[in-house]
Amino acid sequence: MAPSPRKYAARILRPIPYGEGDTRQVAPVGAYEIAEAGEHFQFFSEDGDPFQMHRSHALEHHRAGHLHIEDWES
Repeated sequence: MAPSPRKYAARILRPIPYGEGDTRQVAPVGAYEIAEAGEHFQFFSEDGDPFQMHRSHALEHHRAGHLHIEDWES
């Protein structure tokens, strides 16, 4: 049995663009639960559809202070 992905509480403090080409979208400000999914983070919220963001892109925004992830070692 595969281990469950780790989940974290997160808050996007500034809108974050993500995706590529025609699939470019913006993650809105708000509270999320995120789960590690390989090279991506899966974002879940009560207000919207789940979405994925490439892990390295999310880490750039975490370091810049646009994304706060609780109880996570970067």
